[in-house]
Amino acid sequence: MLDVVASRDDLPAPTVDVIDVGLSDHRLLRWSAPLVRPPPVYTMTVRRPWSLYSTFTAGLLSSALCRPDDWSELDVDSLARLYDTEITTLLDQLVPSRAVTCRRRPSDPWFDRECRAAKCLTRRLERASRQTDPGDVVAATAAKAAWTMHRRAYIALCRHKRDTFWQNKIDAEGHDPRQLWRSRWCTTAALLGRGRAPPCDTIGAVECHQFFDAKVDGVGTLTLTADASPPSFTPAPPGCSMFNFRSLTVDNIRHCRPSTSRQTIGE
Repeated sequence: MLDVVASRDDLPAPTVDVIDVGLSDHRLLRWSAPLVRPPPVYTMTVRRPWSLYSTFTAGLLSSALCRPDDWSELDVDSLARLYDTEITTLLDQLVPSRAVTCRRRPSDPWFDRECRAAKCLTRRLERASRQTDPGDVVAATAAKAAWTMHRRAYIALCRHKRDTFWQNKIDAEGHDPRQLWRSRWCTTAALLGRGRAPPCDTIGAVECHQFFDAKVDGVGTLTLTADASPPSFTPAPPGCSMFNFRSLTVDNIRHCRPSTSRQTIGE
């Protein structure tokens, strides 16, 4: 048996077609799998359109923050409230906040800061191209050409980042077949809809606390010692106190022996 088609046990068995392409003594296997993608998750956040940010310096110079006579006699708490109030009021006038609905999606491991910068530049050029007056043929053509060029460069950059990331990962884990198979299985499981569930925003502090209580109660050793008697302590003799301490370094703790580790903490 040279080829194996693996599928999830809760899915119907796939229909595998064995095709002779005529190029080799091996056959081509073709099948379809019902891969169900998770539904998109949308979140609403409050943002400010920083692209409209302007004249902030002039507004700040005319505010109470630049008039020492208005806050020279205020205490620290009043100064902090004045700072927050003036800055918030100024930002609400210049760049008012607005609610934006965003779609949460996982990012690829190879998508780094350079890819994000190239993506932002491509989108900015796309908006500039769409906002250009179609009557101005020269400006519209130049804007569309710039957008097309950077879009192709962005696609080539993403392809290069993806290929380099996976090639380096295979080269780094090539000596460890178990780790290499684990990485491959995690990628396949993500495509099949398996793996660790995404974090849920509906989990609060009470649910988290109940979860950890259940985890602790499920430990067998804690159940066996639940009925044990309470610990007993011997009081220290009169006049015994710890009054002399000396600093320890990492090397002191690393090289101290277990029999003397208690004596190196305090004298």
